[in-house]
Amino acid sequence: MHVQRRRDTAVKYEYGCDLRRIYPWNGVASPLWGTAIASVRPGECTEPHAHNEFETFLVLSGKGQMFIGDESEEMTAGDVVFIPKEKRHRFANLSQEEPLVFLTIFWDSPEARERMAELVSTAKEDL
Repeated sequence: MHVQRRRDTAVKYEYGCDLRRIYPWNGVASPLWGTAIASVRPGECTEPHAHNEFETFLVLSGKGQMFIGDESEEMTAGDVVFIPKEKRHRFANLSQEEPLVFLTIFWDSPEARERMAELVSTAKEDL
């Protein structure tokens, strides 16, 4: 059984939030997608940025304002948002006391497509 304990996990400050990467999980699983738990500190906002992959946020706790391109929506626990490739986005924590915590899931990056091509090539060789 593989268990990733919160207390033993490295959290890095990336994109303007505290980020705990989950997948790929070195030595355990390397799926074609990735995921992390992110936390925006009270009163702060992630850095405006865009990715060459799709992304989804699932709000776990807190209250935030999601900005994607020219659109914005308030989001709370249980809300989910889809972020298209290359869309500039940021997530602002609307609370001055509590963190805004969300799960991010991302897929279809160039690295993931390269890995998929390798898997397909390896499978063909096994035939």
